[in-house]
Amino acid sequence: MSTFAVFGMTADVALAEARKTTPTTKPNPTPGRPPLDMSIGEWNLAVADQAAKIMRGEKVRQLSQPFDAPQYAEQFVALTKKHCKCRSLRIRAKCPIVDAEGNPVINKKTKAPKVGWVDYSPEMTVQVA
Repeated sequence: MSTFAVFGMTADVALAEARKTTPTTKPNPTPGRPPLDMSIGEWNLAVADQAAKIMRGEKVRQLSQPFDAPQYAEQFVALTKKHCKCRSLRIRAKCPIVDAEGNPVINKKTKAPKVGWVDYSPEMTVQVA
């Protein structure tokens, strides 16, 4: 049984990531001196700029908890589009990874098929059945 999840980026997730990664100091104009602390206003502007940069980028995050069926993930996508600024929303299924010829990729260490998140399409369930 596959697991489904929604991947993408929302403004809230971008803002949270920007808060984690934006430094609280700025370079000192005098060489060899320690960096200067930013004021809260300067830091908030830097965070907003970083969040906007993240929203323009292509990196995506897992936005939802895993679902048992794709229709629940589709409902999550519809609600997310309706209630917040988002981009690149897509449903992915956790299933064995296959190569270009359709053969499963085998982990050399465990000799088991590698499992990962693959973009979901409704045709996937027709092929499995």
